Amino acid sequence: MRIFRGFVRLCAILGAVMLLGSYMGAIHPLGDSLAVFRVWIAGGAAGAGLVLLMVGSRKVGWATTIFAAIALAPIFTALSTATAAPEASSLTIYTKNVLGGWGDNDAIIADILASEADVVMLQEMSTRRGDFVGALRETHPHHHLCRFSDWSGMAVLSRWPLEEGYCSPYRSFAAARVAHPDGPIWAVSTHLVWPYPHEQAVALDYALPFLNTIEGRAVVAGDFNMAPWGHSVGQIASATGTQRIGQVFTTIEVRNLPMTIDHVLTDGLGTTERRPRFGSDHYGIVAHIGWPDA
Repeated sequence: MRIFRGFVRLCAILGAVMLLGSYMGAIHPLGDSLAVFRVWIAGGAAGAGLVLLMVGSRKVGWATTIFAAIALAPIFTALSTATAAPEASSLTIYTKNVLGGWGDNDAIIADILASEADVVMLQEMSTRRGDFVGALRETHPHHHLCRFSDWSGMAVLSRWPLEEGYCSPYRSFAAARVAHPDGPIWAVSTHLVWPYPHEQAVALDYALPFLNTIEGRAVVAGDFNMAPWGHSVGQIASATGTQRIGQVFTTIEVRNLPMTIDHVLTDGLGTTERRPRFGSDHYGIVAHIGWPDA
């Protein structure tokens, strides 16, 4: 029993340390890597804490369980709480990582058309599989495409003209200012690399100077490769004056672990709905957005 109690205590302490580290993304990129897995780290730490309570190690058991519960509480709240809906939607956007065109492209295009999206933000657009720009040219004749490799193109497609466009120097976003009838809106299609040990923080170092120049209405959407509570998501929201909208739902499963790494950020009000994967590894998201002063 003593050996077992010592092993569980070690697991609880390690879990608590990793959980604490998941809040340290501003200090080191490793913190954001841990943040992606915060739910499972907190769940494991809580389980170890409860076992310690049952075997009589109360101090460490209570400390670990309470810390894990504090970490999980806002996540469970977000799962069950809807964000404020706009009085009237003035913009519908569709965002999806299309897996380099290896999904069911015809089904994805049909779903985009069925959503009646005004602006479409796509990631992982391949040069070899699937011509989304051509297929949507009739409904979305205006597009801005940033090509970072054969498979990692990002695009903004719009019903309305695009006044200007910008491609990040390091793979992270394709931005275009949409000439919306009610006034211009920046649309930023986003695809960050994975966090540490990959170079998500480096990509943001390149991206933030431009994002800080964005003024007025904005929508930032796509594959952030980061959980909603990650430091990098907060950096982008702060730079663009936006906040994440919609409930927290699974947008990808990595080795059967459900994760929320695709998001929609805006300075307006909005709701989101999840769309099927259609052969991609990511679910799509449709967001209905409005601005109180529209």
